[in-house]
Amino acid sequence: MTGEDAVRRYLQFLEDPSKLVDTATVQALEARLARLTDPVERLRVLAELDRVNVVDGSDFEESFIQHARSWAESEGIPGGAFRHLGVPEDVLLRAGLVDGGRRRPGRKAGATRSSVSSRASKGSRAGDGRRARWTPAEAITAWVLATSEPFTLAGVQRSAGGSPATVRKAIDELVESARVERLGPATGGGGRGRAPIRYQLVR
Repeated sequence: MTGEDAVRRYLQFLEDPSKLVDTATVQALEARLARLTDPVERLRVLAELDRVNVVDGSDFEESFIQHARSWAESEGIPGGAFRHLGVPEDVLLRAGLVDGGRRRPGRKAGATRSSVSSRASKGSRAGDGRRARWTPAEAITAWVLATSEPFTLAGVQRSAGGSPATVRKAIDELVESARVERLGPATGGGGRGRAPIRYQLVR
């Protein structure tokens, strides 16, 4: 994979993970499902469909971290430009695209792009009188617990920050603890690829 490919695929993942779903595998599973009559076998195929419809962005992220800096330097693209396309600060730092000692005005270490999680970090976490820093997973959880609308993994990442892998892990833990429920694929998008999975806070 070239540096440009690594950058492109990671940015595509951030924009819409469904664009990177293996459609050939999905179609093969759907065709198999249509032929099955045994309910247990259908259940197994449905579980496999569920897995392949969720794109694991960790490989895309690691490839980006490995190649992005050299590619950006060859193209004359400043590291900070990647922020405008939603690349999280921790990924920029790991890729060497920004200097960890130079932060954006008005941002403090550990802050996320979410005003909801930013306000939350000044609340319960600072109850002992200190400005405690939230981890990305804690900021994601705070954002989810403060929202009343259905959301997707990509939407959480855009709003609360954190890497795609961190977002996925945080949401999986919330689902396992029955604080969030999985609603299924979004409908009415009309775009190419598989629809992203929607989630909702359990009230």
